[in-house]
Amino acid sequence: TQRMFLALRLCIAPLVMGAALLLSFALPAQAAEIPSGMKIDFSSIAVSKDELICLALNDYWEARSESLAGRIAVAKVVLNRAMDRRFPPNLCDVVKENHMQDVLHRCQFSWYCDERADTPYEHSEWRTSLKIATAVLQIDAAIPDPTGGALWYHADFTRPYWSAGYGTTTIIGHHIFYR
Repeated sequence: TQRMFLALRLCIAPLVMGAALLLSFALPAQAAEIPSGMKIDFSSIAVSKDELICLALNDYWEARSESLAGRIAVAKVVLNRAMDRRFPPNLCDVVKENHMQDVLHRCQFSWYCDERADTPYEHSEWRTSLKIATAVLQIDAAIPDPTGGALWYHADFTRPYWSAGYGTTTIIGHHIFYR
């Protein structure tokens, strides 16, 4: 199944960040695309280009102001969900889950249903989001999950009603993670 394939491809060995973060100097990000000149070896990642972009967009809108550890933690929640039977196995479907047309902030990741443009506007941060997504999706290496298997998180300045029903796994930056 797709879930088992993703799990097998993501569970290998720790990754040296410098090896996976591909550097290049190209034109700014256009919409939700990979900037021209930015090289990503798609044969070395565990998912499709579309899923890589969905994970990068989620990092950009949910965690771009966080430390690298915080950004990896947010990405790992999306991956943890994709490997859990309660969630869709496709990363884009995880990010877009529960989107109800004409209802604000009722999806899993609020940036997706806030009626604002989803085009990254901070070009260097968009490139960093793509690099982080590429790093956590490597076939032959895996970055350890700093969340302890978390499936949920929220910013520390909010107190969502649902958080009382889960155990806290960790706090990284301005996010609280739950399982």
